[in-house]
Amino acid sequence: MSQSTCVELNQLEFQWPGASFPLLHIPHLQIQQGERVLLRGASGSGKSTLLSLIAGVHQARPNQVHVLGHDLAQLSQRQRDRLRANEIGYIFQQFNLLPYLSAVENVVLAARFAPARVARLKGEAGSYHELAEHLLTQLGLAEQDSKRPAHQLSVGQQQRVAAARALFGRPALIIADEPTSALDIDHRDNFIEVLFNACEVHHTTLLFVTHDGSLAHHFQRAIELNEINQAAGGR
Repeated sequence: MSQSTCVELNQLEFQWPGASFPLLHIPHLQIQQGERVLLRGASGSGKSTLLSLIAGVHQARPNQVHVLGHDLAQLSQRQRDRLRANEIGYIFQQFNLLPYLSAVENVVLAARFAPARVARLKGEAGSYHELAEHLLTQLGLAEQDSKRPAHQLSVGQQQRVAAARALFGRPALIIADEPTSALDIDHRDNFIEVLFNACEVHHTTLLFVTHDGSLAHHFQRAIELNEINQAAGGR
């Protein structure tokens, strides 16, 4: 794995306990640092499972998943958790916001257990809350909404908060799981542009997963999961 490689999969195979067939068998996939990649697949094709393997939530066998120079199978659960907190910003499909914290507080929360993010933020002007507010504004959330509890925000507004939390502290890799599903076309395209700009400034890798193939033209590279997944004939 070269120094410029962010994610590398080699003969990755994953099968849920009790399943008759593997869900995933991906011979090889490499994503370079700073690349913006769209991964498209239908519901049930294994997209979210693949993301959880790359994020170290689920564990593959040795030498199958390398992220930022680490063979994830060789790390302890605690080491994988630390790597994920410090270097992987995750935009969840269900957002995973704390409902009674404000939008700003949800964003700042990303740095509370991530020393590397804190260290990177120290070089920026402003308090954590000011930096979080600026990021939320960039993502299109009005200033008055940034102070409201997350449960009072619309689905689209919650998506922006989830994206800001993932970007906060400049992680090396952003994993986005269907982040534009609740946005109209104008807001969707603006969201993608802001996400791209933030990633480009800090040479952050973006792995953007969706079922919507119409977004492919925005990205440097688009990958069809059913074309790289050989499990059960790529079904």
